[in-house]
Amino acid sequence: MQELTKEKLRQIYRLKTEKGRGKEEKFLIEGLRLCQEAFSSGWDVQLVFFSSEFGGSAAGEKLIQQFSKKGTEIFRLKKKEIEKLTDTETPQGIMAVVKKKKFTLSRDFLKESSLLLGLDSIRDPGNLGTMIRTADAAGADGVLLSKGCVELYNPKVIRSTMGSIFHLPVVEGLDLKEVLPEMKVSGFKIFSSEVHQGKDYSRISYPEKICLLMGGESSGISKEVSNLADERIKIPLFGKAESLNASVAAGILLYEMVRNKNGTSSEGKT
Repeated sequence: MQELTKEKLRQIYRLKTEKGRGKEEKFLIEGLRLCQEAFSSGWDVQLVFFSSEFGGSAAGEKLIQQFSKKGTEIFRLKKKEIEKLTDTETPQGIMAVVKKKKFTLSRDFLKESSLLLGLDSIRDPGNLGTMIRTADAAGADGVLLSKGCVELYNPKVIRSTMGSIFHLPVVEGLDLKEVLPEMKVSGFKIFSSEVHQGKDYSRISYPEKICLLMGGESSGISKEVSNLADERIKIPLFGKAESLNASVAAGILLYEMVRNKNGTSSEGKT
């Protein structure tokens, strides 16, 4: 077991800021589940640090051994040292430094994809993470983030994905006004989720290649982006609520698209 040097510790502390994550091209994860998902999904986990309490548990010992066999740098820290690095109130005693992955909207990617979720200026980190998780659960091929979205590697975004960030490509920093026409050329039909206008989402026969656009709860999809959609759709509201949470709406629409795409139903895991 190696000793964590002051320089290594300074590097880790830099990853607690967006500027530091951008400069280092790395990010922090914490907790058993996220570390397991990063390992099993083949992401580049560059170092792991854990408390004696975590290492003494059966699940902790197994995970540490897995990282050790892979050649990952591993450090044992005191519980108080980990508490200084964590963003959670009840840390589980394990954290890791992971190298970012850069995904692009290539022609091959568009050719091989049939369901994409495009997000326009989603500023709430919890909503962004939950929508990535929902897209993963619905079997989407990827998520597209506009330039106005909250940072993908924000700790709250990472936690809210519950590991789904490691399962599907998330393309960052896109100008949707530029990429949507390119997607249409690749055969995608663009559906824009609107609150008060558009067709009832359940009364549409969805094509083979779909991109669902979602906006933030307060601002929605920008007019310029919405104007590029092939179809505007909405979820009917039967009660007194003015709107649905953005991540809830994304779940409803994605699952309907999967279920009803080309007029067929879809069977998944139960």
